[in-house]
Amino acid sequence: MKTVLFHRRFKKFQGGHLKAYHYFTHVLSSPAWTARVRFTESSIFDESNPWRAHPGNILGADESCEPDVLFLGGRDWERIPPDWVEKPPAPVINLIQHVRHGFPDDPRRPHLRHYATRICCSQQVADSIREAGANGPVFVNEYGLDPGEFPAPIPFEAKDLDVLIVAIKDPALGRRLRRRLWRPGRRVQLLQEPALRSDFIGLMNRARVTVHIPHETEGFYIPALESMALDTITVCPDCIGNRDFCLPGENAFRPAFDLGAIRAASEEALALSTRQAAPLLAAARETFARHDITRERGRFLDILEDVGAGS
Repeated sequence: MKTVLFHRRFKKFQGGHLKAYHYFTHVLSSPAWTARVRFTESSIFDESNPWRAHPGNILGADESCEPDVLFLGGRDWERIPPDWVEKPPAPVINLIQHVRHGFPDDPRRPHLRHYATRICCSQQVADSIREAGANGPVFVNEYGLDPGEFPAPIPFEAKDLDVLIVAIKDPALGRRLRRRLWRPGRRVQLLQEPALRSDFIGLMNRARVTVHIPHETEGFYIPALESMALDTITVCPDCIGNRDFCLPGENAFRPAFDLGAIRAASEEALALSTRQAAPLLAAARETFARHDITRERGRFLDILEDVGAGS
């Protein structure tokens, strides 16, 4: 059995960790492969760390591993032994989860000169790193999610929140938006602190409208796709990486990234009746279904087999 070695620095749960963990479990799903992970000394192992479910696959501080493939995230190049950077002991798969990797001033961009097979979470990410001169093959493997992790949607007309504002990445903008959306009798909730994923999904399920405030640039933005599973109208401003799945007028609202535009889209969404919202919500559910994690897994395992054949 061949081994894929992951590297992680885990300080708090973020979407990037969720997807790295998904790839970890993709490896474990194959009878031909196993996965090990090495954490930095400062990493934490609270209940938000999904790798706690795999204690036997976590390397101890002094435990060695001779991998057949290295799996690296954006800044993991800085966490592997220095001599591995220029001459890795095995082929490298590099997961790229943000368009910023190709930006001229981003600290991750210099790592693109190292040869690796790169897997990008969206076409926009692939375009960004290709333009930056990424060294090695570049594949697009759009994010997938496990439908089994989501509860049955609360019917639209039975939800007890009018609007949930997801502003963990920009609390100040979230507070400004809340002030502009609040009115007597309107049930508005602002989420500005990280929450357990199960609690977060539960909140979205209760909301008629979920307004997302991502960073201005993202590689994909998973929460918008998550909300599409839950019969909550998705409002997510343009953040580049969401352009292929947040489709204005079809399955979501995708305003420009400014407060006025986000507020206007939110008010338009809040004004929709159950009948008017139905086509939008149906299209959102179809979008979510197309992003089933089994598709992502199959695509990745095909790439892994090709990369591993050279190890």
